[in-house]
Amino acid sequence: MSDQRSSSQAPEPQLAFAAELRELRRRTLKKPTEEALARKMGCGRSTVSAILNGRRFPNWEHTASLVEACDGEPSRWQDRWLRAGRQIEEATKGPRAPIPQLPLLGGPETPGDALLSAHWYRDNREFYEAASARVRQARSEIRVTYTRRYPPTQYTTRASADYFRTILDWAGEESDDERSVRRIIGIPERDGLPDRDMFSWARQHHEDSKDILNYEANVLRWTPAADGLNMALIDDSVVFLAFSGGPRQRLNGFSVEDPMFMTYFAAYFEQLWAALQPLGTYLGEADGSRTGEPV
Repeated sequence: MSDQRSSSQAPEPQLAFAAELRELRRRTLKKPTEEALARKMGCGRSTVSAILNGRRFPNWEHTASLVEACDGEPSRWQDRWLRAGRQIEEATKGPRAPIPQLPLLGGPETPGDALLSAHWYRDNREFYEAASARVRQARSEIRVTYTRRYPPTQYTTRASADYFRTILDWAGEESDDERSVRRIIGIPERDGLPDRDMFSWARQHHEDSKDILNYEANVLRWTPAADGLNMALIDDSVVFLAFSGGPRQRLNGFSVEDPMFMTYFAAYFEQLWAALQPLGTYLGEADGSRTGEPV
């Protein structure tokens, strides 16, 4: 089970489980900080904060790691975690809502309907400049994907380089805000072997980011001989979608600022994230493999 994000109003069993974890932490003689717990758990500080404050129900791996970091015995918490998970599942079930009638394409039909407003970006520079500006304004969470045939270092526009640097700078910035960056990196493979250039960039990226507690990256093994649809989800309302292909520098896209629109892409991101390996684990397994070298 992956970590389950709470809605704006977390279920009572989720809040109760978080309270139990906070009490365990208070009983720990050293009373470890969120940063110390994050280091022991191998995750970002914002993840620890979200778990302890009841905004996220942890998966079992995170639960066991947190309990152990607080000098507890994970085996004694397994039944509590299972019971809380069942209670949360029941609490979030409700009567099936009626299917709403879709508005006509011509415009809103009722005060509750609205047409989405999109900002269109004609090229690489426009897209990355706009995305970088929104990253700098982010409050708490950034979720991004990078699934292309070439590493970011092979794109020459200054705007694209600034975008990747801005995300790491935002994640590593000293701030009282709770921050979290999660990136899905698609590494192209052919005949089971990773692309040499992307693999080399991923290794360097891991070195550059491994000490940023608020930054996490997972790897998607990418086999199609084409770029994927890439997205940046900023906080809970802004979606950037990028389309690329053909010439290496070609990229355009659009952004939409709408919480409902965001939920569809956020759900897809979470589905992918839960099934993927952390970047460090992927690199370690690739380094230990004797089946071949990157192509």
